Amino acid sequence: MESSQSHDVVTFALDAQVEYDPCKPLFIDPQEPSRSLNATQFRFLVHTLIAGLKAHGLGRGDCVLLHSGNNVLYTALFLAIIGAGGVYMGSNPHSQLQELNHTVSLTHPKWIITEPEGLATVLAIADKHKLADDHVLLLDNTTLTETIRFVHDPSVPPSPPPQTTDKSTLLALLSHGTSPPLPIPDAATAASTPAALYSTSGTTGLPKAAVLSHGSLMAQHASIAHSPPYPVTRLISLPIFHLFSSLWTHLFPIRYGEPLYLQREFQLLLFLSTVHRYQITETYLVPAMVHMLNQAPATLEAKSRLSSLRYIGVAGAPIDRASMSAFQDMLHPDACAGQVWGMTECGVVFQQRYPTNGRQGQGDLGSIGPVTAGCEARLVSGAEVVKDDEVPGQLYVRGACLFTGYLGRNESVVDAEGWFDTGDVAYVKNGEYFIVGRTKELIKVRGYQVCPAEIEAVLLQHPLIADVAVIGTCLSDGSSEAPRAYVVRAAAPGARLGSDEVYDFARQRLAAYKALDGGVFFVERIPRTVSGKIQRGKLASMNERRDALAGLLARFKAKDVGGVRGRASVMV
Repeated sequence: MESSQSHDVVTFALDAQVEYDPCKPLFIDPQEPSRSLNATQFRFLVHTLIAGLKAHGLGRGDCVLLHSGNNVLYTALFLAIIGAGGVYMGSNPHSQLQELNHTVSLTHPKWIITEPEGLATVLAIADKHKLADDHVLLLDNTTLTETIRFVHDPSVPPSPPPQTTDKSTLLALLSHGTSPPLPIPDAATAASTPAALYSTSGTTGLPKAAVLSHGSLMAQHASIAHSPPYPVTRLISLPIFHLFSSLWTHLFPIRYGEPLYLQREFQLLLFLSTVHRYQITETYLVPAMVHMLNQAPATLEAKSRLSSLRYIGVAGAPIDRASMSAFQDMLHPDACAGQVWGMTECGVVFQQRYPTNGRQGQGDLGSIGPVTAGCEARLVSGAEVVKDDEVPGQLYVRGACLFTGYLGRNESVVDAEGWFDTGDVAYVKNGEYFIVGRTKELIKVRGYQVCPAEIEAVLLQHPLIADVAVIGTCLSDGSSEAPRAYVVRAAAPGARLGSDEVYDFARQRLAAYKALDGGVFFVERIPRTVSGKIQRGKLASMNERRDALAGLLARFKAKDVGGVRGRASVMV
């Protein structure tokens, strides 16, 4: 076990904090469990990749874009990029040309490592941005297999893959020996030295790149590190190019000897079978996944297949108490589900952890929990700091976990006292925090503030609603905003959900000013980010186009799409 005193995040990650078997697999592909890395192999691979990146000219501060989905090499690449002095940036391998162009224009990577699925898009973008051909490395299935074989037996050099493309592969980095991570001399330097860029959610506009320093990443880990009363075996099926899932992926396995199974993506049946097969005890989900599990047909035997789980953290978007309670009821009596709140800009600041005495000590399932270690929070209403329970205010957070800023932007991201405005409205009760909603998303109805998430939570209780998003729309007379619901019908043979039924369902369960007087519209899908957040910017644009079309039709006296009380049943 090495010393835990380190100022760079790579040495910090590789510092084992407990004694464990170094030959035990830690990073495992559940589809092909022979694709795995134990602690010894993982450390060797990180040091090998650091040497390879240095040999290929990666300099301090150079960005490397990892255009890849989840795989067992991802964390080694993440740490090697940072350890060689570079700055990591991840992106969705399914990004369209315009999306990837925005990422590259923002971050100016010197290298791009890509999967075959994204190669054509990457090459087009690389050409546009004058990135040298040999600075695009391919991570295909053959390369992944050969890399794992090499670290399992370094005495046999990696074999070059068949020449199916003129692109170099990741294997080019494996023939330069090993090298330790570049050191960082002190905590002050760690706090100011960029280590990673993470894309913000982009729910209301183009994503920004949040800059996280070595110090930020270590503080974010420290805020969530604890020793639960059960042996930890994790399953991650969320994309690890997002910060939330990466927090549980990159450091915990190697620091604590906790096996991690990495799924490529969340698929309901595959998720259930993986949890059961490997007796997973801990996982992290977004609300959309929880709703899928709650609605799983009895034939999938979800309850029995999830029986090994002991803790499930839920984050990424709002979720109501009823849905959390229904989900927890599916689990073993010793298992707890808890909400987690965080942002790309600050990591996890609130978490309902596994209580020391199980469910008996569990907090309110509707809350995001208390503040995590090393972080601070305060609520502000107007110019005053909120002191009392159950009084909503603008949520500010502070701590070493905060990012240093947005790449390419010089404005300060914190106030004079170091507080960061999260954009959320919240209240506290008995030490637990509850999210009311996003400030920008609150709907102003005749002087009242209406939270879309509250209406969405109610509508999702309807058995014929698979998904829903609520936004504010201006009434035709301009007197006020009103909630409008976009609804995805659940597949139900012989049943056809109508707009009147949706309107009445909400009206019977909510105050009158929260009624869906802006209309009910049925759509094929709700635009969401890969982490489950509703892309309200896209939804608002869709809403504007729908209203423009409705106005045009009304002008020409076509059929009325407004419906009674603003309701309609058109597909958009």
